[in-house]
Amino acid sequence: MQLPAINESWSIERKSTGMTRRFNFDSYDETRRFLDDLADLSERVGYYPNLNFNRTQVNVSIESESGDLSAKEYEFAAQTDALFEANLIQGD
Repeated sequence: MQLPAINESWSIERKSTGMTRRFNFDSYDETRRFLDDLADLSERVGYYPNLNFNRTQVNVSIESESGDLSAKEYEFAAQTDALFEANLIQGD
């Protein structure tokens, strides 16, 4: 099975049951816009990652629902990468 390409910043857990990535922003407004967009994505696809954030950082943890990371989790990570890139462009 071909998995979607994701940014190399994602850290895959040793047993391939989850992945995490830290996203850094220049301002709280950028952080908030990303979180709002990520919430919209979660509602659309029905997948809800674990989030931890502060003023200029968001940690996203994606856990496997089946025990092993599947295309579903990789696809969500790829879509999250795209949201981050889009927010960078909007912030300029």
